[in-house]
Amino acid sequence: MRFVESAEKQIEMSMMTDPFHDIKTERQDITKPLPRILILVPVMFCISCVAAISLNLLFLFKIKDSETAKIEWQGKIEEEALRKSETEKKIELIKDEDRRAKDVHDWVEGSRQIQPLAVRVARSMGIKSSIEQLSLIRDMENPHQIRIGLDFVNGGQKQLDATLSAINELGYRAYSANQTSGQGGQVDYQATLIWQKANNKNDNLSLNNNE
Repeated sequence: MRFVESAEKQIEMSMMTDPFHDIKTERQDITKPLPRILILVPVMFCISCVAAISLNLLFLFKIKDSETAKIEWQGKIEEEALRKSETEKKIELIKDEDRRAKDVHDWVEGSRQIQPLAVRVARSMGIKSSIEQLSLIRDMENPHQIRIGLDFVNGGQKQLDATLSAINELGYRAYSANQTSGQGGQVDYQATLIWQKANNKNDNLSLNNNE
């Protein structure tokens, strides 16, 4: 009996110290193991995520820079447009001044011989002839044109021809002339005198020259 009890104790002690062996049969693998290179997939995924975030941040900064540059260029465009407008205004002012200067020049050129013209008409009168009325009116639109009105007595047509010759020596031509003769050699003469730049001393003025 003691032998049996000791054997049972030995078995119990053996079970407590030695593990059980696997009694399952070996099985064949259903699929082959994955290649080791696939371990790079999660690494590449992490790198792609980091690169995507970096590119998004870079694009965000570039978009902000482009918007800032766009605002700056719009400001420069508006500034240049303002300068252009101011320059155009200055050009218009210069053109106005040029037109005014030209008008003044034409006015001076047209009026510079009014006094000599009056003196020449007065000196052309003969001893017996006398001027009753003389008017010299400049055209406001064309200062080179002068409307003459001459009313004198004694001398008649001969005196008028001498006066027109004297006027012609100053470089004026008579157009649209109108003459009225009265008793005692009285003559009322009206015409438009146009100043010519070249003196026509050899040309005789007619009473109604429409050339």
